[in-house]
Amino acid sequence: MPEPLPSQAPSGHPFRRKGRSTEGLIKAFFGGNAALTIVILVLIIVFLLREGIGFFPAYRNELQNYRKSGLEFVDIARSDLTAHEEMGSLLNRAYFAQINSSCRIEMLRSQEAMSIANYLSEATAPAHDALARVKEAAGENATPAELLEKLSAKYRSLLENALAGKSGEGFPPTPHLSSAEQKLLCDQIAARDPLSTDDPPFATELQAALSAKQEQASAPLASFKEAIDAFQSTSSALDALVTETSDAVKTTKEAAVLHEIEVRKRETLLDAAKTAKPELRSQLEADAASAVMTEPVDFNVAMAPVLARIPEFKEANAALIAGLTEVSSKLPEAFSDDKANRYLKAFRAATPAMVAETADTVGKLEAWRADLPVEMGSTISGFISGRDWITGGEWQDFYGIMPLFVGSLMISVIALAFAIPFGVGAAIYTNQLAGRRQQRFVKPTIEFLQAIPSVVLGFVGIAVLGTLLQEVSSADSLSWIPGFPIQQRLNMFTAGCLLGLMAIPTIFTLSEDAINNVPAAFAEASDALGASKLQTIFRVTVPAAISGILAAVLLGLGRVIGETMVVLLVAGNRIQIPDFTDGLGSVFQPAHTLTGIIAQELGEVPFGSVHYRALFVVGILLFVIVLAINWTAQRLLRRFRISQN
Repeated sequence: MPEPLPSQAPSGHPFRRKGRSTEGLIKAFFGGNAALTIVILVLIIVFLLREGIGFFPAYRNELQNYRKSGLEFVDIARSDLTAHEEMGSLLNRAYFAQINSSCRIEMLRSQEAMSIANYLSEATAPAHDALARVKEAAGENATPAELLEKLSAKYRSLLENALAGKSGEGFPPTPHLSSAEQKLLCDQIAARDPLSTDDPPFATELQAALSAKQEQASAPLASFKEAIDAFQSTSSALDALVTETSDAVKTTKEAAVLHEIEVRKRETLLDAAKTAKPELRSQLEADAASAVMTEPVDFNVAMAPVLARIPEFKEANAALIAGLTEVSSKLPEAFSDDKANRYLKAFRAATPAMVAETADTVGKLEAWRADLPVEMGSTISGFISGRDWITGGEWQDFYGIMPLFVGSLMISVIALAFAIPFGVGAAIYTNQLAGRRQQRFVKPTIEFLQAIPSVVLGFVGIAVLGTLLQEVSSADSLSWIPGFPIQQRLNMFTAGCLLGLMAIPTIFTLSEDAINNVPAAFAEASDALGASKLQTIFRVTVPAAISGILAAVLLGLGRVIGETMVVLLVAGNRIQIPDFTDGLGSVFQPAHTLTGIIAQELGEVPFGSVHYRALFVVGILLFVIVLAINWTAQRLLRRFRISQN
């Protein structure tokens, strides 16, 4: 039987008229778009590398000057002082946590009373300030009665408006004050002179009651407090040494920097003179000859007096070790408050390490040499594992991304812990359990979340979520939750919740597609074996789609870790590794992120400076992280499709 001939396009068909040229144009158009996308990606990578590649040599040069000037020597000694302060802080936090737990209700009542007083003072501030200015301008002369009456009426009007909004969002919550006490406090504020800044009598009474309760609770801890004070006083000798040597090495560094600037200026003038016109060349050469006014710094001579004080550092460090040993023997076995016990446990756990590090410091000081070169490897490792991001300081700039990375990681984990159950759960429900009408409502609604601008979510976090969480955490029934009551309204948990909301559409859509791509034969076979609907879903369908669901989670992680505006507005922007001695409560601490530091600082740094290049290196690192996450997700998706075929 002869094969059928291919169908011919009608003579009037546009492709018949134009032939292959039309197809070629279409292919060229879309191929050009794809090529342009690749070119743009390559240009972005080249730009990032070009701006960031000079960071490590420049930072290495700064660290070399930091070493030669003796700042590194002083920081070796200062590390023991910093560790001693942190250990003393742990003891003080344990002490006050125990006291505050004994008078928590009195403290909350006093704080709530003062929050009402401050709220009403802020509400009436315009009229109060105007009255104060009028009184000050009048001096000894009598103030016009009409003006005083007008301003006083304005003050009373503002106060009445503030009191009328007691049930509104602006009025501070007072769960530990009765309605009668709240009314008494408001009446006392309303009755006082508009120019008075004294606290209301009721607030003063609550503060006195709190002080009495604190004094009563601190009586059994008197010996512990004395031991803390004695321990903190053991650092006085080292503190004085660090202060004196800091002044000396700072002077050395300033002189070296000034000389370096003058030498650079001379080189710039000489380079300009080579290409300048003859009439300007002699002037530029003369300016270059007089540009260097200072002598080069002899670092060995400058450091000799500082190095001569190593025996004093040895004695000061021995005093620290003795004080640490003495206070350890005077610590209570345990407290009644869990938070105080955590601080005490952290102190005991850190004591052996601090004793060993303090004992090693003298050896490090004796082995220190200003002429040792700073290796490129140590510069890179210091950038990656450094715990300090300090810029624009008088002492030394440090670029360590560890606190930024930890902040980004913890916020991402919180976001995924929020987004995965909701996103995957909604995908399973929509695809497997919901009816058509529910599907038409749920799916577009969740995907609509992607249309909300991140800056709007940031405003929601500041104005609503952060304030709501802080108010809820002050409830007595929730005091058992680690980190409650929340001290900082802007923190990692608030940022993580908002980022989780942003990641839900991505996880939901891709998870739903993965579940939808599972062959129907799987579910039919499960039904034939007598499995229930839920058994089929969780033992057949979801395991078969697990690769696609994991890919959805990874893409959601890429969405979260690359977000900027929400974390910049809501995370608190504190460049510090969270204090993990608070346990799970550490998620309620402020933090900074890799994306946030770029957005916050890039517009303010000098172009081409070390700080400028450091931000581009952070951008390169962030680019690599997101690229790795997306590559892994694509591999999982490819494996899922292959397994389904």
